[in-house]
Amino acid sequence: MAAKTIILILICLAFHPLLGGSQGLPRFNNNTDQESLLVFKSLITRDPLGVLEAWNLTSPFCNWTGVTCNVTKQRVTSIDLENLGLEGSIAPHLGNLSFLNYLNLQNNTFFGSIPQEIGQLFRLRTLVLGSNRIQGTIPASLSLCSRLSYLDLSVNRFQGTIPSELGALSELQVVTFMENFLTGHIPSSFGNLSSLSNLILMSNSLEGPLPEGLGRLPFLINIQIGLNNISGEIPPSLFNSSSLIVFAMVANRLTGTLPPDMFTNLTSLTTLFLGGNLLSGRIPPSIGNSSSLTRVDLSNNSFSGQIPWLGNLPNIQVLSLQYNQLVSDGPSGMDFLTSLANSTQLQLFSVAGNQLTGTLSPCIGNLSKQLSLLVMNNNFFNGSLPGVISNLVNLTLIAFEHNSLTGTIPPSIGTLPNLQYIFLHGNRFSGTIPESLGNLTFLAEVHLSNNLLEGTIPSSLGNCQRLQLLDLSVNLLNGTIPRDIFGIPSFSKVLNLSFNSLTGFVPSEIGGLNMIQAMDLSSNKLSGDIPFTIGDCSSLLYLDMSRNFFLGPIPNSLDKLKGVEYIDLSSNNLTGNIPASLESLRFLQFLNLSRNQLSGEVPKAGIFGNSTAVFLSENLKLCGGVPELGLSKCNSPGKKSGGSRLRIVLIASFASVAFIIASVLVFWFVNRKKDPGLGQVEEEVDSPEIYPMFRQHDLKRATGNFSSEYLIGEGSFGSVYKGVFSDGSMAAIKKWVSMHLPGNFRDIVDHELKQNEWQPAYDDGIGRMLKIGLMCARKSPELRPNMREVSVMIKNVNAILSQ
Repeated sequence: MAAKTIILILICLAFHPLLGGSQGLPRFNNNTDQESLLVFKSLITRDPLGVLEAWNLTSPFCNWTGVTCNVTKQRVTSIDLENLGLEGSIAPHLGNLSFLNYLNLQNNTFFGSIPQEIGQLFRLRTLVLGSNRIQGTIPASLSLCSRLSYLDLSVNRFQGTIPSELGALSELQVVTFMENFLTGHIPSSFGNLSSLSNLILMSNSLEGPLPEGLGRLPFLINIQIGLNNISGEIPPSLFNSSSLIVFAMVANRLTGTLPPDMFTNLTSLTTLFLGGNLLSGRIPPSIGNSSSLTRVDLSNNSFSGQIPWLGNLPNIQVLSLQYNQLVSDGPSGMDFLTSLANSTQLQLFSVAGNQLTGTLSPCIGNLSKQLSLLVMNNNFFNGSLPGVISNLVNLTLIAFEHNSLTGTIPPSIGTLPNLQYIFLHGNRFSGTIPESLGNLTFLAEVHLSNNLLEGTIPSSLGNCQRLQLLDLSVNLLNGTIPRDIFGIPSFSKVLNLSFNSLTGFVPSEIGGLNMIQAMDLSSNKLSGDIPFTIGDCSSLLYLDMSRNFFLGPIPNSLDKLKGVEYIDLSSNNLTGNIPASLESLRFLQFLNLSRNQLSGEVPKAGIFGNSTAVFLSENLKLCGGVPELGLSKCNSPGKKSGGSRLRIVLIASFASVAFIIASVLVFWFVNRKKDPGLGQVEEEVDSPEIYPMFRQHDLKRATGNFSSEYLIGEGSFGSVYKGVFSDGSMAAIKKWVSMHLPGNFRDIVDHELKQNEWQPAYDDGIGRMLKIGLMCARKSPELRPNMREVSVMIKNVNAILSQ
């Protein structure tokens, strides 16, 4: 009776208007919920979609965007503000929403820490705060949310350790803390999470061993703890977890071996990712009967021995065994390839980076028609590449680089309609590059370097309008570079044709590659001018045209390569000045112009101020520059004006000289008498060899100072002398300069300029103009230079005179 009296008194006290409510413990109601939501709103600093504008007193809070209430009590049970672009901190007042069971703020920009008050939400079942910028530690108070079943704190900035108190959440089913900065061990108390099905902790800095208790969790189906520093052996209990579907531990420090019968017990396993660890021993032979497997990655470990039989993997889609120590000794060493014929769903197969040997069997053509990526590089395969590879019609990538494959590249590769990437470099392929590659309209990258390929570059490659990279370097290719490849608009990565025997001019169409980042044409036999259009390759970062036979000046257009970092034009025959505009290339880190015939003053600003980044050796006519380059000083500026006048006179005169040379010699060849004594001279005139050039004192010595004893004949265009040189050779020499120009050529120049400004380059220029005239006067039209070649040669003379 006394007990009933006490209960009645307590009930009355609870409802008494003076003694109830605020006089006792805090009590939460719908007014409290409204106030908590308004405080939450006040801490939002950015609301780009205006979703919280309706959070005001003009409407019931249960109608506010993202808010759900229960029907009977009108208390907030759910807040769902996922992916709304909100920015701000999480208000501690959310802890007053005592009926809240669902809170989702995923994919916003919340910062700060998780308030400890969240631990007051004893009805909370789902907490999703992933993809924000929340930092600090994971509060241990979350363990007070005893009904929590789903906890997602992924892709944030949490630090510190995982609280062991979370192991008390007996209803917790999903834990995902991936992509944070968590450290320490995985709590052993997680072995008590009897309801746990998904444990996702990848991309942190966790260390230590895997808790043994994880293998005893009856509902565990998904473990993903890759990209951490987990060490030690895999607990044996995990190999007996028949419920396990996904086991992903890539890029850790796991050691030990895998039990031979592990796949016998893991009957539900579909995904096994153990790549990038320190595992060793043999690949369990039971893998061949694990019919549920769809994805297997055992790459980058130390597995050894032969690859087991794989004949009962009907659902396998991804199989990566690359970069281990697997071998294929003995007659059955390559049987794994034959056994995969039953795996009709296979899309990726990789055994790269092992120690596999032998030839590639034609059974490779029996692999899955769904196969997209075939990766067998960095082994010791020999023999030829089977042409039946063309049966694999869905291939997008073939990688056989760095083996010892021989024979020709099968033209049937050109029938693979989806092929995008070809990696065949570092083998011993011979023969020509198949023209059929031009049929591959999706082709993006071709790597054929370091082989023994010969012949010309197929112009059909110009049909590959999606090509981004072409590497044909270190082969035996010859002929010219086809213009067609310079018309590919997608060419954005690399063009490497170095270390071949390519000849001819570089087409001006090269300027069409305005997206190319790296171009290497070095170590060939290319000639002519460097095209001015090279400056239109505006995305270039790397340019190497060294060790060729390029002539003429360095194009001023190089200053348009605003982002270029590396330029090598060394070991050519470039002439003229170094363009001062190269000083403006502010990202340039390496410039090699050595072993050319450059002249004039070296710029001092930009990269030229760094003597360790500029290489100018063996350009004997360069001067000036920063002292660290060790070049001689240039002539004083005071004489520059006279030099300019001299160059103007010379350039104007040379135009007349060129015309006179051509006219005189053509007339002479047409009207000369058939003197038997000149038979040898006629052969030399018609010879395609370049005429030797002699200095004036050599000519005087050969003709006895143009003595009458050496006179062969005279005409209206001058006298012809027989010249006998010190080596016994003979030549006919026409003394037309002294007769048809006003005095010796130097005599037409002001005496003061001649004395002070005449340079060896002017003698060189005169010699070159004489050579042009002689070449234009050759008897056979086939041996005469065309107008383009004459134009190039005259430009070279201009460059010499402009120094």
